[in-house]
Amino acid sequence: MTTTGLIDMDIEELFSPDKIYLTTAAIAVVALFFVSVLAGVSVRQRSQGLKSRARYRPRKRLMEGPEKLCFQLLVELFGEKFYVIPQVEVSALLNHKVGSQDRQTAKRFIENKTVDFVLCNKRSLCPICAVKLADPADKPVKKASRNPLDVTPQDLKKFFKSAHLPLVYLTKPETLNRSYLIDEFSKEVYETSRIGRARKNSKDDKKTKNKK
Repeated sequence: MTTTGLIDMDIEELFSPDKIYLTTAAIAVVALFFVSVLAGVSVRQRSQGLKSRARYRPRKRLMEGPEKLCFQLLVELFGEKFYVIPQVEVSALLNHKVGSQDRQTAKRFIENKTVDFVLCNKRSLCPICAVKLADPADKPVKKASRNPLDVTPQDLKKFFKSAHLPLVYLTKPETLNRSYLIDEFSKEVYETSRIGRARKNSKDDKKTKNKK
């Protein structure tokens, strides 16, 4: 085969459909890489610019309306013995690392969830009880259309009960008063302690049977 034939063959191979497809794909990948790099740089530069221009002002009040009234009533009723701490993340109160459960999912259930108030022992800072006011904007969602990872107030109460920590859920914050608050606290604390005692008795019974 002549030299000219070899050159012609190489050119034909270079411009064959398969070669053109691979070359085009490689160019597209490289171009996409550079575009993504440039886009990342642009986003970072834009973020830095926004940070330098961002301005804030203090809010006039930490709380108002039913939340403010609830805080005042809690301090009046329990302030002598307990600290009343507002806006506490649920993950600061409940530990998801329990037994052999799916810990990642259990963690996701309580991520970014807060309670309105927590009563803490003044000496040990041990949480004694949590309080959450119902949000009038919350609308009930049908079970069939609900995301499995969505957490309802009822789900949250179950999580707290599993930890034997009372969660007082105030369903009527617009009618909040001293007697209503006392009634709700009494019911929830009694229910949580009752469940705790029942579980303890169940464990004690199992230990007794195992010894026999």
